[in-house]
Amino acid sequence: MLSMEQESTIETLNREVHRQQQQIQTLEIQLNYLKEKIDSISKEESLSPEIVEESPPPHY
Repeated sequence: MLSMEQESTIETLNREVHRQQQQIQTLEIQLNYLKEKIDSISKEESLSPEIVEESPPPHY
C-alpha cells in the first residue's frame, strides 16, 4: 500500500515540477523580450538629440 502512495506522490510531484519548468521558460522568454525592449528604448534615447529647455521670455 505504501508503494502505491509513494508512486502517486512522485507522479504528482513530477507533474508539478514539469508545470513549474514550463512557467519558468515562459517567464524567461518574457524577460528576454523586456530586456530587448528596454535596450531598444535606451538606444533610441541615446541617438535622439537632447531636448534643450528654452529660457523664459524676458518679461518673466
